[in-house]
Amino acid sequence: MAELDSLIRVRKHNVEEKQKILAALYKREEAFKEARDKMETQLAIEMEKTKTMRADLLSYFGPYSEKVRAEIDNIDQKRQKLGNQIAIAQEAMRAAFTELKKVEIINERRKAEEKKVMAKKESDMLDEVAIDGYRRKQSD
Repeated sequence: MAELDSLIRVRKHNVEEKQKILAALYKREEAFKEARDKMETQLAIEMEKTKTMRADLLSYFGPYSEKVRAEIDNIDQKRQKLGNQIAIAQEAMRAAFTELKKVEIINERRKAEEKKVMAKKESDMLDEVAIDGYRRKQSD
């Protein structure tokens, strides 16, 4: 039977690559979340400041607020798309991991079967040696 060690190495490499891709996607998602949180915090700070502003300066806050909210919405849309990419990447990694485990299980079963065969051969050989020794004793 063919050795599966090289196939296992290839499958492990495939799983590792998919894990790296997934980690990069999670990192991007975290960056989006941090940017969104920062914008919301800054908007809240600016809203607090409007309470002490003069009336003529308040007209500048409306467009600023709308711009920040539009950016937050844009980030939310990007996070949603990224969430879909993460789900796809997770499924791809699961599939790759499943394939790796299948090959590893097959390899373990083959090795166990080979050990059984070798143990049987060894046992048969030792039995034959013992029988030959017994026959020699009987013939003496």
